[in-house]
Amino acid sequence: DPRSPTAEAYRHLRASLLYTPTGQAPQTILVTSGGPFEGKTTTAINIAFTLAQGGAEVLIIDCDLRRPQIHHHFDISGADGLTGYLSGHQDIASLVRTSEELPNLKIITAGPPAANPAAVLGSVEMQDLLEVVKRHFTYIIIDSPPASSFADASLLSTLADGVVIVVHSKRSSHRVVRRVKERLENLGASIYGVVLNHVDLRSDEYYAEYYKSYE
Repeated sequence: DPRSPTAEAYRHLRASLLYTPTGQAPQTILVTSGGPFEGKTTTAINIAFTLAQGGAEVLIIDCDLRRPQIHHHFDISGADGLTGYLSGHQDIASLVRTSEELPNLKIITAGPPAANPAAVLGSVEMQDLLEVVKRHFTYIIIDSPPASSFADASLLSTLADGVVIVVHSKRSSHRVVRRVKERLENLGASIYGVVLNHVDLRSDEYYAEYYKSYE
């Protein structure tokens, strides 16, 4: 629902990502989290939707080769996808799928399971793919596995303009999120910020913590 508080929150997030102090909007945005089940895939999809609703040509790539979910959200087959292309079994024309809701939103699913996801994502072929799609899309959203568990997000962060870290307000560990941030920054990644997920804005406890942070 475009009139919902959630939709408005994502419009604010879009503005935060695009209107940077440098005036240079990022083209490739990596979305990750500290741990599993924090909502990073839903966040990545909603960022892509919000950007596409603004009229831009947007591509979302499922690089979570360990637990791919994007094909489920779009109700499309995950039999073909990124790993098929990177292994030379699929051409780029058949790789990109179109969203039924927004024709200017395109999707690349994860594809068949890979024996070594980190090697696949860190390959020259992956770098070449990103260079190709950057010539055709205004924005590219990359969904990766949790950054604290696997090296995949670290490898992908070196290929993206910047990183968004999704944090579950009731589940995430401050220590884990801080460690993820430091690890990615040590690789040269630009951390655009944190999306705090699963927050009840009507909660008295939330407002108590909000005001306490400014005392």
